[in-house]
Amino acid sequence: MFINKEEKMKVSIQPVNLIPPQKDISQLPVLRVETWIKGPKKPRNLKRIKEIPPEDVSIEKLCEKFDFLEILPPENIRKVSDIDGLKRDVSAYIISGYDLALAGEIAKLGKPVLPYWDNWGYAWNGRWIKEASDEAGGVCFVPFGSEDIEKIIRVLRAYTFIREMRVLYIGDIPSNSVKDANYDFTDLETRFGIQFIHLNFDDLLKAVEKISDEESGKIANLWKENAEILDGREKRLKDYAKIYLGLKKLLEEYNANGLTVDCAFLPNVELVPCYSFGILIDEGIPCGCEGDTSALLGMSILMGLSGKSALMGNLFENNTHDDIENNVIVINHDVVPPSMGDGKEKIKLRDFHASKKGLTGFVKLKEGEKVTIVGMDRKARRIWYSEGEILWTEDTVHCRTSIGIKVKDAKRIGKESFGHHQAISYGNLCDEIEMLGKIFKIETINLGK
Repeated sequence: MFINKEEKMKVSIQPVNLIPPQKDISQLPVLRVETWIKGPKKPRNLKRIKEIPPEDVSIEKLCEKFDFLEILPPENIRKVSDIDGLKRDVSAYIISGYDLALAGEIAKLGKPVLPYWDNWGYAWNGRWIKEASDEAGGVCFVPFGSEDIEKIIRVLRAYTFIREMRVLYIGDIPSNSVKDANYDFTDLETRFGIQFIHLNFDDLLKAVEKISDEESGKIANLWKENAEILDGREKRLKDYAKIYLGLKKLLEEYNANGLTVDCAFLPNVELVPCYSFGILIDEGIPCGCEGDTSALLGMSILMGLSGKSALMGNLFENNTHDDIENNVIVINHDVVPPSMGDGKEKIKLRDFHASKKGLTGFVKLKEGEKVTIVGMDRKARRIWYSEGEILWTEDTVHCRTSIGIKVKDAKRIGKESFGHHQAISYGNLCDEIEMLGKIFKIETINLGK
C-alpha cells in the first residue's frame, strides 16, 4: 500500500475524451466558420505550443516520475449513457473536451475531476470543467504549473492511501485513555473507505507468544546494529522484537495496513508497542497510539501526502510558558520512526517512562526542517493544520520524545486547536490538506496564518 513497500499502491487515473456531436459545417454560423475555424491561428498560441518547459509534466511523462501512478487507456464519451461504462475504481478522471453537461455528469461519480493540461502543467481552459464540476457538486482541481501537478498527485496518493486502509483496532472501544476520537467505524468506512477490524488483547498476546526465539533473535540483532541500547533493554530485546513480529503477523493474517492499540489498558507495561510502532510506520503502516482513531487518520493523511513517515503525540505536554511566549509548541510522545531522525546519531532504545520496563525509541529530528502539524476532531469532520519548523528535540522521559516546533502563533493554536493527539510530518503540506479536505468533505482550518 505505501510507496516504500514492494507491492506498491497504484493511483489509477482515467483519461476521458468528451466527443461533441458532429455537425455539417454548412449548418454552422458564417462568422464562426470563416474566422474561427478557417481563419488564421492565434499567433501567440502557436508560440506557446513551441515553448519548452523546465520539466515536462505532461500526462504521458508523469508515470516515469511517479512509479505508483497508472494512467489508463482513454475512454471516449459522446453521450450520458456512455458514462455508465467508465471504470469506478479509479482515483480521478482527467477530462479533455468541453461538453460541460457531460463533464458535470462525470463529476457526479464522486471522484475528483481534472482538466487536461499541457507539458507545462497548464490547464488553459480548466475553468470551464471546474464550473461544470462545481455546479454538479463535484471536486475539480485546475493546475497552472508543474508545482500544481505535483500537489495534485500527492493529494490523489493520499486519497488512495486512505481509501485502501484496513486498520486493526486492538483493545477496548472506546479507548481507556482517549475519548476525543471517532469510534463509529461505520461512519469512517462510509466517508473515508477505512475498514476497522476489532481484536482484543488476547489476540495480541497469542500472536506474540507464537513468535519463536529464533525469529525474534534475528530482529533483535538488527536492532542492536542500528541503535544505542540503554536502561538495560538489551536483556529483553528478543521479547520486544516478538511484539513487533506479533503485530506483523496479525497485520498479515487480517490483510491489514493500519494499526492502533488501546495502550492504557495493556495487561503488562512490557507489552508497550512504542518502538514496534516506529518501525512499522517506517514500513508504511500508520500506527496510532492509545486507540486514537482520529489521530491515526491525521497521521495517515500526512503519510499519504508526503509518501514518508509521520509521528503523533500530545500537544503542549512538556511545553513551558516561555516556549509559548516565543511561539514554540511541543509535540510529546513515545513513538518516533527512526527514519525521521537527523542521521547524526543512532536511535537510542530506552525504557518506558523510567519504569525499567518496555521499549521506546529516542532520536533527534532534523533541526531547521519544515513540518506540517495536524489535529482532527473527535468526529473526524474537521482538521486543523499549521506549518512549523523543528527547533529542537529533547529526551523528556515521560513521554520520551519532546519536539519543539516554531509556529506563527502558538497562542492561537492553544485557543483554537482540537483533537487529543496531533500528528506531524516533514514538509509544507498545507495546500494539499486543503485540497484533500474538499475530496473527503471535511472542514479544514489553517491555524498557521
